[in-house]
Amino acid sequence: MSEKKPGFPFGLTIAVAISFVILCGLGAWQMKRLAWKEDLLVRLEKLKAAPAVPLAPVLAAAAKGEDVSWTRVEANCAPASARADLPLVYGIRDGDIVWRAQAVCQLSGAVNSAILVDLGVVDALTGQPTGGQKAFAPPAKVIGVLAASDQLGGDERKRIIETLMGPKPSHHVLMAEQVSPKVDGVTVAPLPVEISNRHLEYALTWFGLAVTLLFIYAAMLWRRLRP
Repeated sequence: MSEKKPGFPFGLTIAVAISFVILCGLGAWQMKRLAWKEDLLVRLEKLKAAPAVPLAPVLAAAAKGEDVSWTRVEANCAPASARADLPLVYGIRDGDIVWRAQAVCQLSGAVNSAILVDLGVVDALTGQPTGGQKAFAPPAKVIGVLAASDQLGGDERKRIIETLMGPKPSHHVLMAEQVSPKVDGVTVAPLPVEISNRHLEYALTWFGLAVTLLFIYAAMLWRRLRP
């Protein structure tokens, strides 16, 4: 009596198909990240020689849906009624934990009422596991670069913008390069020290895994169904 041949592995085939789609999707996502990262690096390279432009027209362009991230701007802040006691924001710089000081720049003559200013790194807290809150005097004038709050990582700045800055705040953060008056004990640090760009490597890894999966599946299927 001949041994019964195994049937077609429908369950395994469905699992392989789902895994293949997921792997290809991860590869495609990394390719999109590659395009975004290359555009970011080009912008940052141009930024090195770009002059500062007035903030109000840039925020007006942002309100119309234009991408104004990494534009160098100059902001004159309206006098504030009081110092704002804002949370420090966690970050990593040169491999160390840092805590970044925040302040509010009140605006007049702009589509937004205020913009959050990242004053820089609190020197005394470098390497410390906790930051807490600290009040810094509102700046009178800031030159720096704009960054969308959702591009900076974490939710603390977004929470500050949405809950502590009143009506119609900008959802960009002004990463300070120059602050007047100067803030003692804080070092401006507007841009990442190093931006890695390994997305092509990651994409090729995911696509390679997808192709390898197909070869393994094909070899298994051939061995299972061969005469």
